[in-house]
Amino acid sequence: MTFWGELPQGPEMLLGEPLSVELLYDRDAPADQLTAVFPAEEPWEALSVVRVFHEGKLLFGGIVDEQNATLSESGLQVELVCRSWEALLLDNEAQPAVLRSPSLEALWEKYLKPLGLAGYTGEKGAQTGEMTVEKGMSCWEVLEGFCQDYLGVSPWVDSSGVLHCESLSESRVEAGPVLWAEFSLLPCKQLSTVWQQSYRGTYDTPFRGGTSLGIQRQRYVSMEDGRDPRALLRQGERESWLLSVECQGNSWPGPGALVTVETPRLGRFEDCPLRQARYIRDSRGERTRFVLERGKAVCG
Repeated sequence: MTFWGELPQGPEMLLGEPLSVELLYDRDAPADQLTAVFPAEEPWEALSVVRVFHEGKLLFGGIVDEQNATLSESGLQVELVCRSWEALLLDNEAQPAVLRSPSLEALWEKYLKPLGLAGYTGEKGAQTGEMTVEKGMSCWEVLEGFCQDYLGVSPWVDSSGVLHCESLSESRVEAGPVLWAEFSLLPCKQLSTVWQQSYRGTYDTPFRGGTSLGIQRQRYVSMEDGRDPRALLRQGERESWLLSVECQGNSWPGPGALVTVETPRLGRFEDCPLRQARYIRDSRGERTRFVLERGKAVCG
């Protein structure tokens, strides 16, 4: 990996070989997190941006949250704590407004472009109705709500700072040799029935899960809630099956990647949706940890 830092005025500096690196992806957290520690001869100038390249590909880009210089018997070290570009959307509050016939283009001009993102993709046309931006909402909450309500997608920002309001392109990762694995069945996550409220106000429309374990666990969804009962059942099924593995080397995935891993004795697990990933580099070498959900095929 190659690490570059950018000063607020624009010049870049090569940061050198780090003593340790940790890169974290969590599907439920909009921004990835990077923590890296470097040896230093003297304190660095304040950095605003960090970019990480691997085999010529931009692996991570984002803002510096913390820059800590520590002096000890080992010498001077600089720690950088960073988040990916989504942090710009999370940290900025959106101006309250009522947007009539909202569009991605209008949101970009009013809220997103001033934050310094590199560009955006997605359907730009005006949508029917109006959208209320409440006081205290972050730019991320506004964007995510618009994308889910009007475009049917979840937004994400790539390593170069381009906002994507479109479906993720499918990618696949073959994980390296497994150092450690844990396979968990969690029936406590499964639902047997989700009852949906009808126009009469009563909860009389059942959606039933496919569990064969005799589980009795039900939920109720109101009309105002807007959640899809089928989606709740599918979520419970996904979360009831987890595979945690630590693999040798760098197998860092992209957003929404499907991971295939060969685990001794447990078998081969193919195209497993990624829930979490953590890349670690330290004195023990490189390794990548995955938390995976049920894939399309399980062999062995």
